[in-house]
Amino acid sequence: MKNLHSVAFAGALALALASGGCLAGKVKSLEVDFDKCFAHAGPDGYLFTFAGPVSGDATGNVEARISRRVLGIEPGENLLHADYVVTGDIEFTARVGGRVNAANLQAVLYGYVSSGPAWLEGARVHDEFTNYTRGDGVACSKGTLYITPRWRQSQGDND
Repeated sequence: MKNLHSVAFAGALALALASGGCLAGKVKSLEVDFDKCFAHAGPDGYLFTFAGPVSGDATGNVEARISRRVLGIEPGENLLHADYVVTGDIEFTARVGGRVNAANLQAVLYGYVSSGPAWLEGARVHDEFTNYTRGDGVACSKGTLYITPRWRQSQGDND
């Protein structure tokens, strides 16, 4: 029984050390470009959905499901909360929230990866986009999700 405990402890220690090495190393950040347009109202729990292709470090499609929108939260600014559901070669959901400038139509939202591959879950997400109207009058947004998996504390480091 003592040998079994020793083997189990050694295995747990090896796993902890291996994980620590991954945590200490710099993990590659991802940039996922999108060009999404109004697709439909809903689904349940959401106000409306924008959809379109993604490219860059992930390829496939995105549905940006808007869960909250507050117009004029401050002068010239609107509040927006959304879940970006990305399907394709890397599948994940990013939950973001932030502000849209009503004058220049530019937005900055922050959040995290709420579901996806284990190496990506919990990663920080920075979402920047510009709203525009397509030639046929449909509302669209074009921008980039900057995703940073980082699992170690960095006192005073704001990157």
